[in-house]
Amino acid sequence: MKIRDVMTPDAVAAHPGTTLMAAAEMMRLLNVGSLPVVDGERVVGILTDRDIVVRGLALGFNPRTASVADVMTRNVQTCSVDDDVEDVAHQMRELQVRRLLVVDERERLIGIVSLGDLAMEMEDQRLAGRVLEGISEPSTAMTH
Repeated sequence: MKIRDVMTPDAVAAHPGTTLMAAAEMMRLLNVGSLPVVDGERVVGILTDRDIVVRGLALGFNPRTASVADVMTRNVQTCSVDDDVEDVAHQMRELQVRRLLVVDERERLIGIVSLGDLAMEMEDQRLAGRVLEGISEPSTAMTH
């Protein structure tokens, strides 16, 4: 099975200049915990609710004036629509991430795939459990 079969297409994205307050409101309305960040058509980062709290509010940024670019994760992990679901699951485990952005060959956003999307489709539920276990292990490095 390929990522195109399980991903969420047409993911709503934020712009690097969007304020943290506006991004948080987008997350609330969409009932999501992360937003891809695109500049033009190219993916430049991902913003999570944790980024807003830990890198934004905890460090004293004003959510009405600080931008997504101030706190987003720039080292974005991606996959392709043609990648195999199990390969992406292993990649998520190795990277200790719960979601990957799905991009085309020009790094344009196509969609997003989450651990939940993969777990529902993976034939080997033990593998899905191991992926979650690997993601949940404490990370030794924090990226920005």
